[in-house]
Amino acid sequence: MKKKEFYVCPVCGNIITAVGQGNYSCCGITLPEIEAENCDETHEIKVEIIEDEYVVTVNHPMTKTYYLSFVAYVTDCRVEIVKLYPEQDVCIRWKRKGHGLFYVYCNKHGMFQKRI
Repeated sequence: MKKKEFYVCPVCGNIITAVGQGNYSCCGITLPEIEAENCDETHEIKVEIIEDEYVVTVNHPMTKTYYLSFVAYVTDCRVEIVKLYPEQDVCIRWKRKGHGLFYVYCNKHGMFQKRI
């Protein structure tokens, strides 16, 4: 899965993933492919290794109007997504499955990535 595409519906929040480009729609809207940016200060993904797990945290506001919608862990053979909700802490534990990318999706600023 060298190239993973993400699409997010701005109306209902559905997340669509694909291993290649395509045309996807939800709630009557054609969804654009989301381009991930490198982390910035507000969207810094912190990854700590504890035994055989990655502990991922993001110090980001989680209010009803400004929050992270999901966090994804993508390796060359799988994608794991954790859906997040307003007022929830962002602390997720994943079994280590090798090198890959962590993605976070902010409802205001888009997607950010960190390579591990």
